[in-house]
Amino acid sequence: MLDICTNFGVEYDVIVNNSKSGIMRIGPRYNVVCAPLQLAGKCLQFVESIKYLGVHIVANRKFKCTFEEVKSKFFRVFNCIYAKSKAANSEIVTVELLKYYCLPYITYACEAGSFSKTDINKLDNLINRALCKIFNISNCDNVIYVRTQFGIPSLCDIVERRRQTFINNLIDLHHFGPVLKSTVWL
Repeated sequence: MLDICTNFGVEYDVIVNNSKSGIMRIGPRYNVVCAPLQLAGKCLQFVESIKYLGVHIVANRKFKCTFEEVKSKFFRVFNCIYAKSKAANSEIVTVELLKYYCLPYITYACEAGSFSKTDINKLDNLINRALCKIFNISNCDNVIYVRTQFGIPSLCDIVERRRQTFINNLIDLHHFGPVLKSTVWL
């Protein structure tokens, strides 16, 4: 397969940047050392994680994503919003900005991936921590009340709703509909 890519590159004058290319294995033998692989005459580096379309995937027995950069971006954006909106002295404005600028970092590509319950709970906790900071609260019941009042459902509900919308949109496509309707998981 790598030879096909190399031949394509030669034929269509596509230069491969080996410093930006890497190999990562997923599966039961993800950490077993294997023979070096070459692309365009140069050895490719084995990596522990890759970023593909904004999603960070890690080498593991099963397909797994890491959310450390998502958390960092969420808090970077939230802290910026919080610092600027604090002067306005309006919690409502801050919560609305949180919903429209911070939540997309958490929910990006969630409908296409498979998140564990632990991952969802960790990401949902980011929202809770932000709301605790905005309203200066620490009681779990108060956070739930604030989320209800501002229409911020649990991340589990958000992911499930987005996943269902994604599947419904695929079913509506004339190319994928018949295939998806015949699968057992729908």
